[in-house]
Amino acid sequence: MLVDGVTRIDLPSSSGGSEAVEGFALPCFVAGPENRLAVPVLQKLLVGEIDQMFNPLVLMGPTGSGKTHLARGIVRQLHGLLGSKAVEYFTAIDFARQVRAARTDNCLAELRDRLANLSLLVVEDLHRLPERTYIQRELRDTLDTLVDAGCAVVLTAQNLSRLEAGLRDRMASGLAVRLRPPGTEARLEILHLAAEKRRLPFTDKQLQGLAQRVDGPAPRLLQALAELELSAANGDHGTTTRKRVELKQIIAVVARYFSLTQSALKSSARRKSLVYARGITIHLARILTDLSYAQIGRKLGRRDHTTIMHAQRSVERLLTNDVSTQQAVEELHRILTSV
Repeated sequence: MLVDGVTRIDLPSSSGGSEAVEGFALPCFVAGPENRLAVPVLQKLLVGEIDQMFNPLVLMGPTGSGKTHLARGIVRQLHGLLGSKAVEYFTAIDFARQVRAARTDNCLAELRDRLANLSLLVVEDLHRLPERTYIQRELRDTLDTLVDAGCAVVLTAQNLSRLEAGLRDRMASGLAVRLRPPGTEARLEILHLAAEKRRLPFTDKQLQGLAQRVDGPAPRLLQALAELELSAANGDHGTTTRKRVELKQIIAVVARYFSLTQSALKSSARRKSLVYARGITIHLARILTDLSYAQIGRKLGRRDHTTIMHAQRSVERLLTNDVSTQQAVEELHRILTSV
């Protein structure tokens, strides 16, 4: 369904999941312009059309980009179309455990036979696959068998750096789709869906303001909506209960996290470690404060707003595929918003 330039890909309902917040789970994957290229492939797969050109299908992206929401929705959908015995779902850790157990019990042949008869295999979080050669080669051989037999394979990962070359080659033979966190249009559609489902009386202007202010994945967006709902119930019109964070706090916490001084962070020095830490500071300031680019620039060493915008875009690019940056931002966000 196309709504105001944003595509909704309907998914079977579930009782929860990574997008569930305060009892609400997204009934679809919302694809804005940033994720539009993924839509045709996902729509074909959800109706059971397996295209060998796109097999395996690898969903890449940072935490919160919707990989798990999509992967589990695909599993639920094809369970209904193909039957539960034709569909298998693993996390990478679960797959490794099964291979270890089968190897120990001398029953790898039975595991291979069971997987060889599938119509769909989904393996999530390949960046967590143990770097044991026999485990990675077992997955590589499994992919060879299933793809040759016409079985659809869907894999998710933040990055492929820990995988052995042969396994990366198998994945490259299909299609890698890079998912990005929802942009403003997609965030607004997610908020409209949630508000409609929960019968919240917020105006378009309120939801638009929230979509512009909360720059992050769907769970963070839904949490912000829940906070706004609570504030409204308490008579605090138009505000949220989110802990107020000042830019000076962000600067102090980021400097301590990266073992830098605050004066160095605000200085004109262009050392690589300083540029990286400044970018993280700017990204967190855009998420956790209402400051404009110009205001952040003035308080961070009197920098021009275009410099601040460039640094923010650089961090957003890193967040799509760099695990260390994803982990740093998530940990700093927790520190800054903890009570």
